[in-house]
Amino acid sequence: MDAARRFWPVLAAAALLAANVFVPLALGDVYPFTSAPMFRDCPTQCVNYRVYAASGHELPAEEWLVQRIYDGNPVGYGVGLRPPAVVEKQFGSIDSEAEVRKHIEGQLNAPRHRQHGWVEVVQEVIAPVDGRRVGVVRTSRWRVERSAAAP
Repeated sequence: MDAARRFWPVLAAAALLAANVFVPLALGDVYPFTSAPMFRDCPTQCVNYRVYAASGHELPAEEWLVQRIYDGNPVGYGVGLRPPAVVEKQFGSIDSEAEVRKHIEGQLNAPRHRQHGWVEVVQEVIAPVDGRRVGVVRTSRWRVERSAAAP
């Protein structure tokens, strides 16, 4: 009986370790077992957006849906929250001028932004500068006007 008491904790620990490996592979993420996806997509670049009013002052990124919502997990892994429809569809990809313009024109046409006839959007691409540093490697600026068809 004494040998069984010493063996039981070892067996339980081994079963827990095995479950940490096999449950995520077989069933996906099932609390408390996870495949630890954070940063699995290995991003090498990202984008910051800033929006400026005609007066020159910066507008809140969240109001224009240009904020970064990346949480370190690949697309599809989440915590039960539906992220807002921001301009950045996938962390690490660089949106084209046409994509950014389309997004901002949609925002300008929203009732909450009727006071703005146009805004200036700044896109900063952040990536490795050299082997030791990360920083802004490219900055683009676009003036985006409300489309004429908008009410």
